[in-house]
Amino acid sequence: MIPHKRDSIRDDDNLHAVQSQKRLYPDSRVELTPFIQKYYDLQLDMATLGLYKPIIKKVIKSLHIQPEDSILDFGCGTGRNACLMAKYLNSGGKITGLDISEIMQRQFEKKCKSYPNVQFKKQRIDRPFNLHEKFDKVFMSFVFHGFPQEVRKIILQNTLTHLKKGGSLNILDYSKFDIQSIPFHHRLVFNFVEGQCKYAYDFIQRNWEKILSEYHFENIQEFFFTKNYIRLLKAQKSNLNKEKHTLIAIPSNDGINIFPKMLGMAKYMFIYEIENGKKFKFIEKRNNPYEKTLQHLKTLDVYDLINDCEIILSARIGKKGIKRLQERGVKLFFNKENIQEALTNLIKEQTF
Repeated sequence: MIPHKRDSIRDDDNLHAVQSQKRLYPDSRVELTPFIQKYYDLQLDMATLGLYKPIIKKVIKSLHIQPEDSILDFGCGTGRNACLMAKYLNSGGKITGLDISEIMQRQFEKKCKSYPNVQFKKQRIDRPFNLHEKFDKVFMSFVFHGFPQEVRKIILQNTLTHLKKGGSLNILDYSKFDIQSIPFHHRLVFNFVEGQCKYAYDFIQRNWEKILSEYHFENIQEFFFTKNYIRLLKAQKSNLNKEKHTLIAIPSNDGINIFPKMLGMAKYMFIYEIENGKKFKFIEKRNNPYEKTLQHLKTLDVYDLINDCEIILSARIGKKGIKRLQERGVKLFFNKENIQEALTNLIKEQTF
């Protein structure tokens, strides 16, 4: 079994926290020490008895990379996987690796220097972001399981933001299994590798096929490795034009009433879906990590949190915010009522 290709947590926003040994995810092993980052590939090979490289080669072959594919590598680490994927591309294809560790960046750029179409970007994947570019494939290798479920939802939303319609999400990680039922030696290895990461135990119990389908992914396929304990999940971004679905973002602290103040000050964004302009249903609740950030600093971040929504139903939005959202083609409606009443009135009055 393979230890996860962990995202290291270090950027300008969080530098003080790292220096003071504080961790964003204390119940996870997603945050690596500088020593582990520096010798990550060596430790990975030792921990897997040299099995990682042949396995990852098989995994990448299963991605069916096309010569002109554009690939976004979430939590790219040292660039080992990016170099293997780059061999399938011609000059029309490209790979963009995302990580936030300067140590990983140096290794990535050194390993991939012979591939001019491979680049590194310093970018968190556990917060909403937008590169304003669409990709054919998003790839994650042993990153996803190390985050809390609420953060995983943000990561999934980030993949939807950056995939072309019909593009594929590819998650290499643990498969679903009962930790108590597997053979003792496999359980021993898993507990040794993930013993301090409670999120890994949560991850292996979830029905990810169902979750991905709820996030508008389809044609979900599974490819298993190492006696079915490791799985490559492939899922295609749905073409929602098959049937008109419209997503609506509503700021709310209780899920009942529309938040009465400025949109960005709400604790949550409740996402509803309108089908063919006739009925609405609740999709999910997204945490707003920018709730207490100064208004002039958080505005664009909040908008990226809901950038897949065509409509925002809010009590108040500032003049600059209204202009920015309208420039993006977002429809704005203002109401201070109960959410259900406001949605019912919206459907009566509008055609989508």
